Amino acid sequence: MLIDAYPPASVMKFGFVSTPRFSTSITAVASGAERRNRNWAHPLHTFTAPEAIECHEDLVALHNLWMVTAGPLHTFPFRDPLDFASRDLQAAGEEPTVGPTDQILAIADGSQTEFQLVRRYIFGDQTYDREITLPVVDSVVVALDALPPEDVPGFNGGPYEWTVDRTTGVVTFDHPPVAGMVVSAGFLFDVEVRFESDDSYDGIVRSWKVSGHADLVFVEVRPC
Repeated sequence: MLIDAYPPASVMKFGFVSTPRFSTSITAVASGAERRNRNWAHPLHTFTAPEAIECHEDLVALHNLWMVTAGPLHTFPFRDPLDFASRDLQAAGEEPTVGPTDQILAIADGSQTEFQLVRRYIFGDQTYDREITLPVVDSVVVALDALPPEDVPGFNGGPYEWTVDRTTGVVTFDHPPVAGMVVSAGFLFDVEVRFESDDSYDGIVRSWKVSGHADLVFVEVRPC
């Protein structure tokens, strides 16, 4: 179950390191060449705050979070400091001003009313599309042919009303946009995470007792 509340500020004040990890099978053949197979279409992120727990107050805040989530049982939203917007960040953790044409979601076909939010990454002539399933609803802005949906003229089927689902990232229009219209959006988004394991809290307390600080690790959960 997702508990849709952010961790306490005292937990989030530390600089988390974001690590996206893919699963790749690599097999070496007799010639010395290798074969690589991509097991996951999308990576899973690990978020680590080195030496995050430094005082009793930090431990209390973490304990409260741990008890409410029943350790790794329940999930909660987390803001990836390196990647949480529909456009590239100027600095880690710095919130950009998103625009309604940041990401193209689709070209309307005249019958579809639902469109998945997508964040596109580009390197050279290659792209990777990441489905966004936990958008910050109040941040989402949408456009049809670069116009706000409510301002689309009647000859293009306007005006349009729309909503976005927090748990799926699906934008739904009240009627299908006219075929050929470019559907685009800008948004901020979170990642659904949990504690690493049932032993995480024990390890944190032991490290804090011994050295006066402890690492904090959250792992991403892929939606079912």
